[in-house]
Amino acid sequence: MQVSKTTKKQHVNISIPKEVVVEILQRVPCKDLFETLKKVCMQWCSIIYSGSFAYSHVECGILKSSSSFSQLEAVVIVRIDGTRSVTVSALEWHSSFPNYPPDDIWETKYMYTLDDVLEFPPQVITVNSVNGFVCFWSCNARLHVCNPLTEEYFTTPPYTYENRFVPLCLAAVGFGFCQLSYEYKVVIFHEDGEGFESVEIKPLVFTVGTDRSWRSLKAIPDTKFYTRHEKGVHVKGVLYWYMESCTLPRCRSKIIKSLICFDVSKEEVVTTMVPAELDSLEGGGRYVSRIAEKGGNLCLVNISYGPICSLLIKVYIADTSTDLSSFNSWKNEFNVTVPNMAYNISITNSWFVSIVTDDMLVIQIMSESEIFIDVATGMLLSVFPLSSSAIVIPYVPSLVSLFHRPPPLLNSSFTC
Repeated sequence: MQVSKTTKKQHVNISIPKEVVVEILQRVPCKDLFETLKKVCMQWCSIIYSGSFAYSHVECGILKSSSSFSQLEAVVIVRIDGTRSVTVSALEWHSSFPNYPPDDIWETKYMYTLDDVLEFPPQVITVNSVNGFVCFWSCNARLHVCNPLTEEYFTTPPYTYENRFVPLCLAAVGFGFCQLSYEYKVVIFHEDGEGFESVEIKPLVFTVGTDRSWRSLKAIPDTKFYTRHEKGVHVKGVLYWYMESCTLPRCRSKIIKSLICFDVSKEEVVTTMVPAELDSLEGGGRYVSRIAEKGGNLCLVNISYGPICSLLIKVYIADTSTDLSSFNSWKNEFNVTVPNMAYNISITNSWFVSIVTDDMLVIQIMSESEIFIDVATGMLLSVFPLSSSAIVIPYVPSLVSLFHRPPPLLNSSFTC
C-alpha cells in the first residue's frame, strides 16, 4: 500500500508493507471490516476476503471471548407464524446491561429472512456455533448452518437411517470443524431403543459442501441419553456431549456420567468417564452438570443449591490433550454464588449452559428463559424470555466462508 503526500516542495510516497496492513486489520472488529474497510482499496478487500485472514481473525476473537463477554454476539431465530420461514435478527444484548431488576425489554435488529426452511410442525432447536457459523435444527430432520454477518447459508437434506425417516429419535446433535481439510460437518446421534432398556446410538455425519446424503457410522452399543436433542460442544476439532446412563436396565440407583467425544477429522467416537471427584456434590443434594466452551477450551459446569437459598456454580476447565477421565486433567477455574436464586427455582436436567466467560455466565433454564449472571458479584443481571418459536445462539463474529480453503497463512506476527 502506498500513501502519497504532496507539499509545495516535494511529493513523498510512503509504502506500508502488506504484513503491517494485515496486523492493523486484525485489530479491527469484524463488522467494520465487512461493512466499511473492505471498500477502502483493492488490497484491503483482497486481504479481508482471504481465507487465511478470516481464520486468523476469528481465532483471535475466540481467544478473547474467554475473558470478555463483549466479544460475543448473538442471533435470535424466530419462526414466522403460519409459514415455513424464519427471521434472523441480531440480539442487542450488550446495550441491555446493566438491567437490574431484570425485565423483558430486549432490543433486536432484523437482519434477514430465510424462506421455506421449515416443515410442519415448524419447531427449531439450537445446536451450537463454530468459527462464526451458527447451526440450528428443524423438526423436518434438517440442519441449517449460516453466518449471520455474511448471510452465507446452507441446509442439509433430511437425515435417514437405513432408509427410515428418524426425526423424533434424535438423541444428540453437533456442528464441528475439521482442522485438516477445513471442512464443516454436522453430526447426529440417532437412538434406537425404547424406555430405559439397553439401546445403541447410531451416528450419522454430513459434510457441508461435499456430501449429497448422510453417512452412517459404526453404532455405539449400550448407550442412552437421558435428555433429547443434547447439544454438542466443539473444541479444537472434537465434538463433546455430556451423557448420563444407568448401570443396569430399569435401574437409576447408580448413574454413570461420561463424555462422548467425536473426532471430526477421523470420524471416530470415544467414550470417557467423568472423574468422580469432579462430578460430585459435597454433602449431597440436587445438582446438574453441563459442558460448555470457553474461549476455545472445554469446561464442565456444576450447578447446585448453595447456602441460604443461593445457587452455587463451579466451573472446571479441561486440558483436552490429556486423559479426561483423570481429575488432574481438570482445573477449577472459578466458583460463583448467586444469592436468593433458589426460592422459586428447581434444578433439573433441562438446564443448559450457553456462555462461560471470565465476566459472564449465561444459563438456559428449560426452554423458558436465559439468565445472565455476573461472575464477579454473582448478581443476576438480566433475563431473556424464550418460547417454542424463538431460539438464541451466541457466536464470535467472523468473515469465514464454508468453502474457504486457506493456504499456509500470510504468517503475520500479530498476537491477540
